[in-house]
Amino acid sequence: MTDTELPWYSDLDAAVGALSSHPWIARVDSDGDAGVRIVVSDGAVATTRAEGAAVVGGLTHEHLTHWAEVYDWTYSSAHDAKTENRDDDLAGWRATDTGEPLPAVHMMEWVERTVELVLAHHPRNVLELGCGTGLLMRRLAPHVDSYLGTDVAGEVVDRLAAQHIAGTSFVKAAAHELRGQLVQDAVAATGATPDCILLNSVTQCFPDTHYLAAVVLDAIDSVAPGGTVIVGDIRHSGQLRDFARWAEMAKNPGGDPDTLEVRVDRRAAADSELSVDPSTLASIAAASDREVSVLTYAKTLRDDSELTRYRFDAVFTVDAEISESGPPSTASWHDPDCDGNALTDLRVRVESEPTLITDIPRSVPAAALRSALTGTNAVVLIDPSDTAVFRVASPAAVGAITATDLPKAGTPHEPLGAFARSRMLDIARTLLRRADITRPERMTVELPSGRGLDIVAAERRRREIDRAGRCAVSGTSEPISDSALARVPGAVEQLDGIALGALAGFLCSEAGARPGTASSIGRVAATLRVAERHRWILRRWIEVLCAEGRAHMQGVDDFVLAEPVQPSTTGIDDRALARACRALGYPSAMAEFYATALSSLGPLLRDEMSAQALMFPDGDMTTSLSKDERNISNRYLHGAAAQVIAEAARTRPGPLRILELGGGAGGGTQAALAALGDREVDYLFTDISRFFTTSAVERFGGRPGFRTATADIDVRLTDQNLPAHAFDVVLAANVLHCATHAGLSVAALSEVLAASGMAVVIEAVREHYLVLATMQFLLSPRSGAVAPVGVDRRNGSVFLSDADIRHYLSVNGIRPTIELPEEGTALASPSQRLFVGQAL
Repeated sequence: MTDTELPWYSDLDAAVGALSSHPWIARVDSDGDAGVRIVVSDGAVATTRAEGAAVVGGLTHEHLTHWAEVYDWTYSSAHDAKTENRDDDLAGWRATDTGEPLPAVHMMEWVERTVELVLAHHPRNVLELGCGTGLLMRRLAPHVDSYLGTDVAGEVVDRLAAQHIAGTSFVKAAAHELRGQLVQDAVAATGATPDCILLNSVTQCFPDTHYLAAVVLDAIDSVAPGGTVIVGDIRHSGQLRDFARWAEMAKNPGGDPDTLEVRVDRRAAADSELSVDPSTLASIAAASDREVSVLTYAKTLRDDSELTRYRFDAVFTVDAEISESGPPSTASWHDPDCDGNALTDLRVRVESEPTLITDIPRSVPAAALRSALTGTNAVVLIDPSDTAVFRVASPAAVGAITATDLPKAGTPHEPLGAFARSRMLDIARTLLRRADITRPERMTVELPSGRGLDIVAAERRRREIDRAGRCAVSGTSEPISDSALARVPGAVEQLDGIALGALAGFLCSEAGARPGTASSIGRVAATLRVAERHRWILRRWIEVLCAEGRAHMQGVDDFVLAEPVQPSTTGIDDRALARACRALGYPSAMAEFYATALSSLGPLLRDEMSAQALMFPDGDMTTSLSKDERNISNRYLHGAAAQVIAEAARTRPGPLRILELGGGAGGGTQAALAALGDREVDYLFTDISRFFTTSAVERFGGRPGFRTATADIDVRLTDQNLPAHAFDVVLAANVLHCATHAGLSVAALSEVLAASGMAVVIEAVREHYLVLATMQFLLSPRSGAVAPVGVDRRNGSVFLSDADIRHYLSVNGIRPTIELPEEGTALASPSQRLFVGQAL
């Protein structure tokens, strides 16, 4: 950057040099002609699980120290020697709206409910992280064999230890020091492994979800088999805006309603405490090597307060014995067969276990639900995905969230970002002042992408990624609207209908299957002379026809077609097919391919004709595949993924290390490289086929930092000369469904992902019947009759569901953070999704 470009600020180079010398700063960039942009190093905000206690970065440590000082001051200033042995020491508990102490009666009920939750799991040895003044300890100690409490406030630890309460011990330690020597020595002194590790009203002081994950995972690793990790009084990020609105209206009840939402956003963004949602907790639990289920309990306090409305409790049950009871009977509160408005009916509805009642509106108080269920095994839970409703489960376990069925990714609120930005600005000013360098007019601070996002910034990021995808569809700087895509949902439905009609007609006309008459799958396969390697496709066609009501099974091998059936494959409406393809952004060549393939189902099944020959008639796979790459859904997804990658390049030290798996024809590659512009990158394009890697070199080889290699997603990547933990971003677009075992492929992906690196995954999350009848032949094994999918698929589909993808990311230590497009939008109807996950 020259003095001409920066006419007024001649100290830029000196400022960059002085700031870059600080270990917490990863890079310093010019921010236009009036300032600098400081990027915080990942290590400064990291929490890393190690052999002993977790290790925290410098800024994370300062954030924790701040809270330790707050509580030290709170406990010491409120301490009264005359009341130090009282069991109602409520120091620090004040209402947000008034600033006054919360009513003692209300707080005592809050304590009793927490104790009740802990004792319901019959613990014998309790370890409490963040024991405070001993509110819970005094009530738990008489019921357990041992109680060990830790806290960051040294004064309160000394005070509790000095009381010599039987069966108790205390140690000064932060939550992340659970596996540190001090705590482990104290645990050993109790003579037992804790079967309950408790963190109550502590997580709001945590800096971010990475720290929360380290603490919770350490607790899960440390608890006895069958034990629990109870995280109480969690602030719900899905209700943070509601909380901010309530606080703003209490502060200024007569304020201008037009500015209320602005004030609400400002308060929510500035909130200095951690808030999370059930999906975040479930994703963390799934990353454990142990079997963990999560229950999210509603607060059932009688009085309506911020503690009742905006908080919940979570119980992680670890390595519990599997219940032999069958699946629960699930009913909605609004079920017309039941009088859902009468609490008196609730007990009757839960008497026949197991039972799960959903969709209970919050207008029904949780306290009233609890009262109605007194004496039963039922519990009141919050819905893991919908903050507007409760659930009732009897017994509790039927309402648990497990790793195999994780809720959609939520949006946590992390206070570390605001803290780090403020602190780094102070550090930057000090560095420049000490070096006698004129301070720029403007200095901004950014954390690595995905780190330290408050809820407003996180949602703004989601909108920006969605906008980038929509601009990719429109081909302009203005995003395409849903109204302009109004034909997309109908086109998807029409293509499914065309494919189903063609399959039913084919079975009727060429396989001899007759509506209303049982046909054997084996006989049909023999009649059609289906190649062994394609038999799985025939069976899948029949399964889909049954699922869609166009046939039904009789036993294991027999099926009956429903009426009416078009008895000819020549009955395909080519014009309707072409219109639907056009509405989805396909070129005419794709409609012609689909029409030809649907008219050639017999030869395809018999291997007399190959799908490759139909799809690549001129032998040019790259050109042919690009016809499919440029449809509306892929343009959106590639544009959105490219925005994620460009953001990572801007906020991390260069060169950004990118690994693309299964790059194929290069549609995702082109979008990513275009978004990266001239930023310094190390981009490794891989594919199983040398044809595609060679094509990629010809197409992108001139881009500095671009290189290629062959890689097979069915083989461990670190066994293919790809280094472990070496990539900031791993891009896998429409490749996981090709894996023999998607779970193992995601595990391999996670091994090469750097700490806090991002996985960017694009996948179809349901079966498209036109693809099933045509391009699915490309996935048949080379020989043999074995279907080309592993045991990880559900319902026989080649494609993974969105829950499957969340599961495989989470169990491999990658927390899903973004899923796009939004449900209910036109872009969601093709059922292709972008998943962004970050390594814990």
